[in-house]
Amino acid sequence: MSASRLRLPAVLLLAVGLVFALACNRKSAAALQAEQDAKDAQAKVAQLEQQLADAQSQKATANQGETAKVVAKGHVKALEREVADAKRRAQAAQQQAAQLETAPAAKAAPKPLVVDVPTGTPLHVALARELATDKDQAGDAWDGTLASDVVVNGQLVWSAGTRVRGVVTQSVPAGRLASGKGALGIKVTEVGGVGLDTDSHVMVGEARGARNAKMIGGGAALGALIGILSDRNNKNDHALGGAAIGAAAGTALAAGTADTVIRIPATPPITFSLTAPESVTIRK
Repeated sequence: MSASRLRLPAVLLLAVGLVFALACNRKSAAALQAEQDAKDAQAKVAQLEQQLADAQSQKATANQGETAKVVAKGHVKALEREVADAKRRAQAAQQQAAQLETAPAAKAAPKPLVVDVPTGTPLHVALARELATDKDQAGDAWDGTLASDVVVNGQLVWSAGTRVRGVVTQSVPAGRLASGKGALGIKVTEVGGVGLDTDSHVMVGEARGARNAKMIGGGAALGALIGILSDRNNKNDHALGGAAIGAAAGTALAAGTADTVIRIPATPPITFSLTAPESVTIRK
């Protein structure tokens, strides 16, 4: 038998080994990314739990009065919902990581693509239904869909029609507070199964029927809303503690008759903005 014939099996074994190694590398990359996603999801749970603990421990000061207490109570309820949803996502991420860890090499997924979605990225969201203070309370979940694609640096992150989940951050009928005002606020907490944080769309209303939609974001958002609802003369926008605030284009309105119920209609879509960057794993 010639030396070339003796070397042939060795060459075949080497080729098979290389193919196997490549398959393992693909599996390893997918499994490692899934493991990192699970860790990130758990870190978000811890972050939200700390925010909830801080909110529960804070007491309204004497000069803040009833309005601060009402807004703070709504904030706590919203955070409780966010914590519960974050735990659900973390559990799902852990299950996916475990499945990829034990998946056969032949079924291993290719290396996933991770896209960094920056702060300020707009999300155009169509609500599944109208929201109203007589039906929806702080802490309640709401559903919707993306009205348009979200693209970052030419990469499609979420397509139009992707499911959106959010939470009602405030629900106070007009006339409930001493100022005569009320508010219905909502924010996005999840797009396509990815947890994230956005500014809040807040419809502020008065008992006589006036309505004014605003977008509030940033670390001072809670104080900004307290300022808006505490002011009887609607002149407080110059002192909002540094919160980003502005009119929500296309959604402001003035009701023809007085109505204590404040509503956010299902249409047109509402544009939210990310208040923190988010890394999104795209698996093909």
